[in-house]
Amino acid sequence: MKNQGEMALPGDDLGVIEEFVTGEGVYEEDGVLRSAVVGKIFYDMINRKSNVISFKKPKLLLLRKARYVIGRVDSVKEDVANVSIFAIDDKLLMEPISGILHISQITSKYLQTITEAVKPSDIIKAKPISFTPPIALTIKQKDLGVILARCSRCGAFMVKQDEEHLKCPVCDNVESRKIGTYITVKK
Repeated sequence: MKNQGEMALPGDDLGVIEEFVTGEGVYEEDGVLRSAVVGKIFYDMINRKSNVISFKKPKLLLLRKARYVIGRVDSVKEDVANVSIFAIDDKLLMEPISGILHISQITSKYLQTITEAVKPSDIIKAKPISFTPPIALTIKQKDLGVILARCSRCGAFMVKQDEEHLKCPVCDNVESRKIGTYITVKK
């Protein structure tokens, strides 16, 4: 059995089920508690739980305190958009986190399809409303929504025309979006 605070690797012996129950990052195999992830060992003596806090988890913990996230819309279906989150507040992530934006989390107005508000390749500013992957997102607040978009016709970057429309400066195409306020992302 390893000591509290030590690093654990997957499969490491953390004790037996007579001493502790399985907690976060721990599984039981033939009465032996084993680490499921690489992380730091934490024994909860009050609840008698053996836990391994993953080193990869901090980005998910950051989400709980996040004011907003920045992500790229990868694909859209009729009522949902898949989003790759690449920044939390103003900090870039090493790897993107999977997010999902449901049509009900865009605006209080009726939308027939999600493409009236977001389209593939749009960069959005959103707020996380769940904290396990895929992360559920909302853009209902006034400052949340699309912050960068390309024209569906020619691929040029679009500019804001009014509160709900973007216009292409190259081909004059006008498209509707749920527009958010622009922010900068730092490395």
